[in-house]
Amino acid sequence: MVISPLPLFILTLKNRAWVSVAALFSNLSMLSTLNDPKSVWLAGFFWLAVGILFPFLIRKTGKIQQSAVISYLFLIQILLLSLVVLGRKAGQGPVDYVRSEVFQIMDQLILNPQGTVKDLIQNEGRDGLYRKIMTELPSGILISLLMSLWVNLLFASQFVRGFLSKTFWSRYKNPEWLVWPTLASAALFAFAEKAPHLIGLNGFKVFMVLYGLQGLSILSFFLNRAGIQGFFRTAIYAIALFIASPVVVSAGFFDLWFDFRRKFGQI
Repeated sequence: MVISPLPLFILTLKNRAWVSVAALFSNLSMLSTLNDPKSVWLAGFFWLAVGILFPFLIRKTGKIQQSAVISYLFLIQILLLSLVVLGRKAGQGPVDYVRSEVFQIMDQLILNPQGTVKDLIQNEGRDGLYRKIMTELPSGILISLLMSLWVNLLFASQFVRGFLSKTFWSRYKNPEWLVWPTLASAALFAFAEKAPHLIGLNGFKVFMVLYGLQGLSILSFFLNRAGIQGFFRTAIYAIALFIASPVVVSAGFFDLWFDFRRKFGQI
């Protein structure tokens, strides 16, 4: 269960931290009525990291990227800790616990196949589908956590007047050093086998999402220069995300060398 931390995010931006903590415990109290301790555990730390820690760090430091990195690492650590705790309760290690959960979900899908799921089961088979899920799962989780920070920041910038400058989204840029782990992940993915290959594959996907965000920032810069707003701006973003995403990611990656925004004038 994933419940939006946006209300807590906005609350933290406007109030003292204790107000958000009180709201967090109120939310957890209501969630506990579902009698699902796992949901309470995961949702609580998700709310804490994205809805309270992230905006709190932004308020205290004024540095959005550094605040996002700290909150993201906190989310990953909490996720790993949760897997260890849940695994111990089930008498398993964290990896075995994840495997058992994936197999349980797969068995449910096999018993009640519908639409795309049915086709996947028929084409991949149980073992093939399991390998595919386990291959994609790490990057899928990491990207989801990353996007949760970005989406909440985006919506908060729309709902809280004066929170971010109008040019923030067109000035975003990844640190230059990020290119090295990106290239290392690409090399592992291309030339390694087994575990290093999977590590490279998942790492490369996460880094490509970061460069995709930089590519969207470049696009925002050009849209601002052209004065495009409203429906047409939304339509261009939709095309960029769902049709031209390789171009957006490539623009974000090669911006390190070409600096497209500088070539076409400062913001």
